[in-house]
Amino acid sequence: MPLDDERSLAEQIAAAWGGPPRLLKNALAAPLFTPAEFIQALSTTAQAMAEGRKEPFGRANLAGRSPAIHELMAFFPAPDVRSFEQYQAQVGRAFPGAEFSVILDKVDVALPSIRRKLTPALHGLFDRVGYPARGIHSCIYAGTYSSTPFGIHMDDCHVLMATGIGSKQMAFWPRAHFEHRAELVRAGSPAHAGEPLAALLAEATILEVGPHDLLYWPAGEWHVAVNDSGQFCASLSIGIYHKGDTVEILRKAVALPPAPAANSDHRALDALDLDGLSAASAAGAGTASPERLRHMWDELREAMEAPHAAELAFAAHALGIRTSAGFGPLPDPAGEPVCDDEDGLVGAPHRALDWTAIGDKLLACAHGRVFAFQAHAQQASALLARVQGGETVRVAEFAALVPAQAQPALRAFLAHLRSDAAVAA
Repeated sequence: MPLDDERSLAEQIAAAWGGPPRLLKNALAAPLFTPAEFIQALSTTAQAMAEGRKEPFGRANLAGRSPAIHELMAFFPAPDVRSFEQYQAQVGRAFPGAEFSVILDKVDVALPSIRRKLTPALHGLFDRVGYPARGIHSCIYAGTYSSTPFGIHMDDCHVLMATGIGSKQMAFWPRAHFEHRAELVRAGSPAHAGEPLAALLAEATILEVGPHDLLYWPAGEWHVAVNDSGQFCASLSIGIYHKGDTVEILRKAVALPPAPAANSDHRALDALDLDGLSAASAAGAGTASPERLRHMWDELREAMEAPHAAELAFAAHALGIRTSAGFGPLPDPAGEPVCDDEDGLVGAPHRALDWTAIGDKLLACAHGRVFAFQAHAQQASALLARVQGGETVRVAEFAALVPAQAQPALRAFLAHLRSDAAVAA
């Protein structure tokens, strides 16, 4: 575990919370990721994108512009690239002398060790400042760029930053600094074009974070990365979205059917039946609606009018944040069996498993993955308590409480309780 003292670190971050940017020197016993792990994250992200998965996701900037698709591939390791030095050489050959940046979104999915390392300290922090309403988002920002490509900006999240390769300088201005300087503000962010960056940096607080340091800054703080050395740097940012709105919970709870893929079926345009609607209107028969739309509408109404629907939606959101330290559900293991009846579940970490009874249902959550036991709430609660207490409980004992159509979702949930899926908390 690279965190020198998780409780002390949580206390330091909590003490800085909401105040000006603060650099916690030598807070980490070791970097949160290594050059080799950075290459692993790049390769995993490239594979996920090639397979069409939503996360992790990578993007790049080349000399101030978005690279073309054929250029983007050069920012991800070729099959024969094994080391960071080989990766640097690959990018250097493709774009000699050009500054660039690579951003890996949801990098905890590409590099699970980040989640394992940070989860205990994040739980300790959230015990003191409250769990984030919208969870957290992890990114790696890497490259040789002289300043953040999209300029000085502010975010609506608190941020924790650490570097894995090299050191990084961050410049900060308080929120009020640009309030009366409208000539610098464009689309919500001060634009460099209005005044040379050097002049703005003279008014900034600049902090440099190294591989053993942790940097904190609050939501709403203007900031930009600066690098006058031209050296490669890779840093991890954990955005903590502490504030949120109940509408976000509603959007997550009410699952609308996904939109069809572009050009997947040109005949889908016929679903509107415009001729039929026009004919019905002309005949005075009232406005019709497609049968599929009515069916989806009825299903949606039924879901929202179910007993305790609002309470279940909020509990699912809250338990998902709390049991995952804001990261969200663990990714499903690719190519592995989910859970066989004879598999044993033993001793989930205390923070990783939680449950609550709402009406006649039991809502359970493991590492951010939620499952609702529609019946047998007391029996399910007793089984979960045994797992949390360190007893071995067979999957078949849970499966006996759930109907056949819910078995796949149950087993995906239980897979999050296996020892090889555990995140120490």
